[in-house]
Amino acid sequence: MHKPQAQSQVRHVGFILLPGFALTSFSLAVEALSVSNLLLGYTAYDYHLYSGDVDPITNEVLTSNHIPIRVSRGLGELDECNLLFICAYKKAANYNNPALLAKLRTLKKTDCRLASLSSGSFILAKAGLLRSGACTLFSEQMSAFKELYPSITVSESIFTVHDDVFTCQGGTTALDMLLYIIGQDHGADFALSVSRQFSQDRIRNHNEVQAARRYLELRMKSPCLGSAIEIMEANIETPLTIEILADKIGATVRTLEHAFRTHENTTPINYYLLMRLRHARTMLEDTALPISSIAHATGFASQSYFTKRFREAYGVSPSRLRSAKKL
Repeated sequence: MHKPQAQSQVRHVGFILLPGFALTSFSLAVEALSVSNLLLGYTAYDYHLYSGDVDPITNEVLTSNHIPIRVSRGLGELDECNLLFICAYKKAANYNNPALLAKLRTLKKTDCRLASLSSGSFILAKAGLLRSGACTLFSEQMSAFKELYPSITVSESIFTVHDDVFTCQGGTTALDMLLYIIGQDHGADFALSVSRQFSQDRIRNHNEVQAARRYLELRMKSPCLGSAIEIMEANIETPLTIEILADKIGATVRTLEHAFRTHENTTPINYYLLMRLRHARTMLEDTALPISSIAHATGFASQSYFTKRFREAYGVSPSRLRSAKKL
């Protein structure tokens, strides 16, 4: 167990619940903070529920599936927060609360970290807090978001980080984002120890759990690096140009190249190429697919070009490697 730290290390966390918010992402975020407190042995995250849209009699906000959640505080008490989650989903695109938007802008100026769950990106965008970075949100609402905010990049990664603003797709990706935030506060090793507490509750197979941990470790090095590699791995057959890749994660090509040079000692182009060649080598060793099919499946325009790059990387041709494996 981690030793208790000074009381000054307590983070004051708020969850703003908007009517119709998604329960899954909210619950996972609360559980991640609760598990962190348990493992640390003190209240590292002092969290409370806020809303400006409560039933005046019950002080409750309804989730998207009509489950009432009681809140204890109003928007006027948000000033004490240094980490604030905006929980939204249903009707987030049309939600408008000028008092909340103004409060978010004020909190951002005080260095409060802001995070959205599911469709909270709509609220951050309306408050003008996403102009210089990318965001993610629940997949079915991406089209509406792009129509409303065409100048803001919608990333394909499971969560984004930019200027202490965090956004995620919702659902189980909320846990991935929380692990990153916890890792920022207490280190990657502690974040992974929190992750292990959810191993029986995650709807992921072993490979997916390992991948999630790997993406967390990459993002702890650099959010830009982690997002880029995640998208590269999802686009093996049809590789993206580095310009498109940078655009998808809301970064410049120069920023992307700096991240790869700093943390991987290579360029993004070379990293992507070697990734595709590793996939190709696995297919050569584990399947009987024709080499031409493997070349196509890993994004090479011709078998001859694939063979050339494969030989440069591994010192042997694809056909020679496959023959050696059969001996």
